[in-house]
Amino acid sequence: MMNRVIAFSLFVWVLFVQATTHPYYVSTMEIDYRPDRSALQITIRVFTDDWQLMLNTVYDHNLRLDPDSDAAQTVTHSSGYLQKEIELKLNNTEVQPFFLGMEYQGDQIVFYLEVKGVVEVKTLTVSNSILFETLEGQQNIVRIKTPTKRKSYLQTQGQARDLFRGL
Repeated sequence: MMNRVIAFSLFVWVLFVQATTHPYYVSTMEIDYRPDRSALQITIRVFTDDWQLMLNTVYDHNLRLDPDSDAAQTVTHSSGYLQKEIELKLNNTEVQPFFLGMEYQGDQIVFYLEVKGVVEVKTLTVSNSILFETLEGQQNIVRIKTPTKRKSYLQTQGQARDLFRGL
């Protein structure tokens, strides 16, 4: 518990220091292992304006979000981009999360993904490099939760891969 308090305090301090030196870009990814559903449920939260900038830079210079100018293209591009930028290795085997959908909540866009057929989580390697090529200073917080363990990671452009040991 003390490690979590220290880690959180350090994270807040880093955010404060960075906020005073340049713009602040962050996303969160929550991975919840649900043994009752044999699944990893994944929720990703990103600021809508950051996501729109990425879509317009990488795919199409005319897309607008919330309200969407082209909902079908937004979903297609978002799903493809997430599959390209998120890498998961479960128990030393690569797995591809299935895109379930997305919704807007305030100034954020929330993506829902899932990996089915998960019997156990011995190890989970996570790489979340979304928005790294678009926003300098982008940081991605990854939180992993199992019934017995919780862990958080801060992934940056220089460090975008972490290993979670579930057992």
